[in-house]
Amino acid sequence: MPDMDEINALKETLAREQQARQEAEAALAEAQRARRQFVSLVTHELRVPMTSIKGYTDLLLKGIVGPISDAQRNFLQTIRANVERMSRMVADLSDINKLEAGAVQFTPTAVALNDALDEALRNLTGAIETKHQTLVREIPETLPALWCDRTRLVQVLGNLLSNAHLYTPEGGVITVSAECAPGVTGSVRIAVQDTGIGILPEEQSHVFEMFFRASDEETRQIVGNGLALHLSKRLIEQQGGQIWFTSERGKGSTFIIQLPSVQ
Repeated sequence: MPDMDEINALKETLAREQQARQEAEAALAEAQRARRQFVSLVTHELRVPMTSIKGYTDLLLKGIVGPISDAQRNFLQTIRANVERMSRMVADLSDINKLEAGAVQFTPTAVALNDALDEALRNLTGAIETKHQTLVREIPETLPALWCDRTRLVQVLGNLLSNAHLYTPEGGVITVSAECAPGVTGSVRIAVQDTGIGILPEEQSHVFEMFFRASDEETRQIVGNGLALHLSKRLIEQQGGQIWFTSERGKGSTFIIQLPSVQ
């Protein structure tokens, strides 16, 4: 049996450990708050100059200040494409920041998948056609409406379709299919499948991590920032849904969303 001195010493040790844990948790919380504040400030400050660059680039492309050569047009289109990429990155960082702060409001409504898919494809159809990729839609007419935030569903679908397009070579196939989730009442399962380069087995567990980029050279050559899938996962899970994937190197990937449906 331990004597009183040993018991008191043990109590003091436990008290010090508890205090150390509390101080570490407080320091972590403060660091997270400071990071969110910094990201909020940076994303806010970046939006104004990016909007200005995009606006003036569009004016130049339209010939408002005079005719431009083919070489000048190519340069301006490159500028605009990079500003668009930066804008998406800033928007994603802002959304992640708001999610961590619990400041994102979801407004669930009955959403027809075909309508949401049309909206998500609005800015991608041209790029898909340019790479001579085939888009296949396999959505049954009897599919029930989803019960989710329409804007966020369109955002997630856009992220998955954009990735499928980027990581699929010319002439590849992107298939969007949907069905009532097998064995799960009141849920719809949506799959975005591609015939792209796939994901290395040893890296698949990291796919949804923020800023994750695959290490192989083939993937590294494709423009990306490692935010879209992380954000998509959080947006789906915040609405009571799930997202996962299957992938085989050299054969492509399939990303699957499961969301509640209208009963």
